[in-house]
Amino acid sequence: MTPEALKILGECLGAVAVAEGFFIYFSRTRGRILAFKFISDLLWGFNMLCLGNLTGALLNAVAMGRETVFSLREKKRFFASPFWLVFFLVVTAISPMYSLISGKESFIAILPAAGSLLAVIGFYQSKPQLIRLIGLVAQSLWLVYALLSHNLSSTVGNAVLIISSLAGVLRAVIHAKKQE
Repeated sequence: MTPEALKILGECLGAVAVAEGFFIYFSRTRGRILAFKFISDLLWGFNMLCLGNLTGALLNAVAMGRETVFSLREKKRFFASPFWLVFFLVVTAISPMYSLISGKESFIAILPAAGSLLAVIGFYQSKPQLIRLIGLVAQSLWLVYALLSHNLSSTVGNAVLIISSLAGVLRAVIHAKKQE
């Protein structure tokens, strides 16, 4: 496939991910948040691969494992161990090393890694409101990475995720006020 065709394919996958992304943080339950996030990470992983953003692609692959393990925390005792939190923090922290050492990406590879470290902590939480608040900061770091790596669909997608997070926080606050 030509580089131009890969770019078009990547941007098309990104467009689908943008549309799907709003549902992540706007979802009411932790399980739905993790399910939508898994689908999003799958789409963004292929988007990043097509556009040559290796760190982003690797971090999305790690995130898919994270969502799978964290979604099983309440169902399988094996996945309830704090080991998984530490494991995903370590794997996420070392993910940008290849890109940095090889020179494939510059210091900007640290931004999505930092955002993903926050996301590991966020998605480990059991309260959806806390997941949304931590996700807000994490997506902001990914947004800067997308802007600096000239990934248009990822820029739009991260903006949508930030809006989704804010909308989910606002909806929860309004719901809590109605319950009083």
